[in-house]
Amino acid sequence: MPVDVPKHLTSENQGRVVALDPGVRNFLKLFSENSFGWIGSGDIGKIQRLCYYLDDLISRLTLAKSKTKQRMKKAANRLRSKIRNLVDELHHKAALFLVKNFDVILLPTFEVSQMTTKSSRKLRSKSVRQMLNWAHYRFELFLKHKAAEYNKIVLDVCEAYTSKTVSWTGEILNNLGGKKVINR
Repeated sequence: MPVDVPKHLTSENQGRVVALDPGVRNFLKLFSENSFGWIGSGDIGKIQRLCYYLDDLISRLTLAKSKTKQRMKKAANRLRSKIRNLVDELHHKAALFLVKNFDVILLPTFEVSQMTTKSSRKLRSKSVRQMLNWAHYRFELFLKHKAAEYNKIVLDVCEAYTSKTVSWTGEILNNLGGKKVINR
């Protein structure tokens, strides 16, 4: 008597993987098995200009009279919301791109709060401000939420597995520093 046996399709156990490297010059660098790229590579310029204008407005606000001061406070709040909206737009577009194109996302633990504490930092204040403006932690939370929505996996890994890895050999460089390109 013939019996129908269901055929088991062998599925590939490895999805499309991408490693992310958050930074200051570029919001994110991404490395996948067959490509690499940048997200938000020139966007910090507009945000920086708005921040400098906000600083100037706040410094002029202290000298202004009451009616002018009220208008300046409103303008400062508008600028803050504009900066926040630009960063949020970048976060949303980047997260959607990542979850639509990749199955496994490797995200390094990027401790901005530890890097920006004044007592032990080696960064200039301009770099610190840019790093804080990018709001990497908010992006991490949003990416994890979006990945859960699309049934994708976000793994928190050590930074050595994302930005410090030489792509053609797999070797990990500990003395990379702030270099844009790995020279070998």
